[in-house]
Amino acid sequence: MYSLSATLIAIKNQIQHKPVEIYDLYLGSQDEEDSDTLHFVNFYRITTFFSYFGHSATNYIPLGVQRTAIKKSASGEIEQISFRICNINKAMSAYAASKNFRNKRVVARLIFRDHISSYLDTKIIFDGFIQNISFPQKTMDATATPKIGSLSFETGWPYQIECHARFGDSYCKVNKELAANKVIGTATNDGTTSTLIDTVNLTQANDYWNWGYVIFTSGLNDGESRKIVDFDNATKKATFDYPLDNITKAGDGFIIYRGCDKTLNICTTPYTNTDNYHGFHTIPLTK
Repeated sequence: MYSLSATLIAIKNQIQHKPVEIYDLYLGSQDEEDSDTLHFVNFYRITTFFSYFGHSATNYIPLGVQRTAIKKSASGEIEQISFRICNINKAMSAYAASKNFRNKRVVARLIFRDHISSYLDTKIIFDGFIQNISFPQKTMDATATPKIGSLSFETGWPYQIECHARFGDSYCKVNKELAANKVIGTATNDGTTSTLIDTVNLTQANDYWNWGYVIFTSGLNDGESRKIVDFDNATKKATFDYPLDNITKAGDGFIIYRGCDKTLNICTTPYTNTDNYHGFHTIPLTK
């Protein structure tokens, strides 16, 4: 009969009891779970544990997450940390197109796979607020600061060329609700999982809706949103950054918003919003 060595038994036990991290991301209410709360686990399968505030049994969705080490200052306060999230299929970038991540609460906790029967069997690793997000190739990067301590205030704008305001927020000040920046419509033709066609309402110039996003209000894709990467006037067709689960059908309701590529050019034309540009387009060269 085959038996494991003491070394292999120790390794097996380590794997069985291996800790994993779970993340509660509060995009709506900041002090209770609601429909805008996201729950993720840094593991390969769904893990059921207890939510941070309400302690209700919750399915934590697998997501590839990496974070920087948590360092503390001389006075014991946690410094700023960064999270890197897998974005290969562009799901996170599409979600960010219609959600505001800035100043939203994120709680990271440590649990053990063999101790998930009580909400007390967890250790809080980090509790703080997201300050900014960016999208390098295939990832979403988020920087967060703790809710208490010397860093419990909003940081300044990072010193780089691109604007860090969110289109239409209190920093940008462009009114997203103007008729020029928003259309409520209905698809007039069947599209694909990656396109939307409306020959009645989408009559604007080529690329008019580029960098914006669409939210579906009826049909099989009701509630889904996607970022727009191209708009073609000739076909009245908007193309998404990644496919929906279902094709768009004639009669599907939607709301489409304009967007911004975070450059000074588009801030100036067409939005005439140069005074509210939050990038640093005149970064001096070092000698």
